[in-house]
Amino acid sequence: MEIRVVLVEPEHEGNIGLIARTMKNFGYDDLWLLNQRAEISLEARALASHAEDLLARVRVATDLEQALEGCDYSVATTAINARNPSNLCRLSLDLKEFAQKIIGVNGRAAVLFGRESRGLMNEEIARCDLVVTIPTRSNYRTLNIAVAVAITLYELQTARCERGSHPERASRETRMILLKMFEELARGACLPQHRIPLAKRALSNVISRSLISKREASLIVGVMRRAAERLDDRTRQPEPRRKIRVDV
Repeated sequence: MEIRVVLVEPEHEGNIGLIARTMKNFGYDDLWLLNQRAEISLEARALASHAEDLLARVRVATDLEQALEGCDYSVATTAINARNPSNLCRLSLDLKEFAQKIIGVNGRAAVLFGRESRGLMNEEIARCDLVVTIPTRSNYRTLNIAVAVAITLYELQTARCERGSHPERASRETRMILLKMFEELARGACLPQHRIPLAKRALSNVISRSLISKREASLIVGVMRRAAERLDDRTRQPEPRRKIRVDV
């Protein structure tokens, strides 16, 4: 798995420099800045040390979709777990578990790190396939962004060294087809309108956390397609005529 590091609205150039150095330490070079707030000047270059070449190649995006373009998975990092299990958007994986699952998968994953002052917004987290947390003390959870990136890349590198063989994973396109078919089935089954997005998000969480294989997705899509066809046949069948009894 190729890793893209996306810094969302980075506010301190020193952190950008430290992150570039850390990325080079662990062999990663795909760094993106989303809505860059800090300039890359002398401080960033000094802290990058021998990773100035990485700073020279940094990509700048103006919206989240641009930053995620070409990625098979999008991963939000957050210090705040879901306080309530019903908050589907913040149900998270432990960093070590995430690293062990993702590293052997083909493709590219974008890992988002939020603003130094307030992290990622709820809507940014909701856009991602996975949410990951680094276990810290409950009374002081928030890490410096450069430290968070360093710990994340360390776990990914450790998992890379330990990885075994993995089945081919379903592409993003296949996962989107699966979710689209599920949504159509939910509508065809007359699920209450307000529950459909929640059910779809729940399935998306399950698919993303399991890193569903190509074979698994293919089988499930086949079952859903057959179910949709049967449901469609039933809705098209005319209702049997009722015999009207007339007393003379």
